[in-house]
Amino acid sequence: MTSTPDPRQRAIDLAGETMAELIEFWGFKGSMGRIWTLLYLSPRPMPADEIKDRTGLSAGAVSMSVTEMLQWGILERAPVPEDRKKHYQAETDVWALVRRIVRERELRLVARAVQRFEAAVVTLEEALIEQPGDPELVFMLERLNNLLSLTRTGYSLVESFAAVGWFTLDPIRGLLSRLMPQAARRA
Repeated sequence: MTSTPDPRQRAIDLAGETMAELIEFWGFKGSMGRIWTLLYLSPRPMPADEIKDRTGLSAGAVSMSVTEMLQWGILERAPVPEDRKKHYQAETDVWALVRRIVRERELRLVARAVQRFEAAVVTLEEALIEQPGDPELVFMLERLNNLLSLTRTGYSLVESFAAVGWFTLDPIRGLLSRLMPQAARRA
C-alpha cells in the first residue's frame, strides 16, 4: 500500500509551482517562486540544504536563487543561534515586495521609454524646422506625441503604485475626459 504524500508538502508544492509560473511571467526564475513560497509558508527559517531537499532544486539553483533573492530583498538572513548554517526567511509583506520590484524594474523601463519618445519628438521637431509643413513629419509628430503622452501617464501610474501600493486615476482623468466624448459619438 502506498502512503499518501503529506498534505503540507502537497500544498507547498502546488503553491510553489503556482508562484513559479506567476513570477516567470514577470521575468524572474521559477526557482525563486518555489523557494519564496516554501519559506513564506514555513514558521521557521531554513538553511540552503533543507531548501534544496524540500523544493527538489539543485544546490547550485538554490545558491544562485537565494543570492539573487537577497539582493532583491525577497529573502533575508535569519540567525539561528544553535546552528552555524546560514538560515533564510521570506519577506512576508507581499505588497512591499511588489512595490519594490515595480519601482526598481518597471518604473525604470517606463522612464527610459519616456526619454526615448522625447528624443524622437525632438528629432521630428528639428526636422520640421528644416521642412516646415511636411505632412508626413506632422503626422508622425502627432502620433509620437500621443505615445509620449500615454507613456508619461503610464509613468505616473507606475510611480504612484510604487510609492503607495495602489493606483490613482488622477494622472489619466484628462485623458479619460477626452476619450469619453469620442466613445459617445461612436455609439
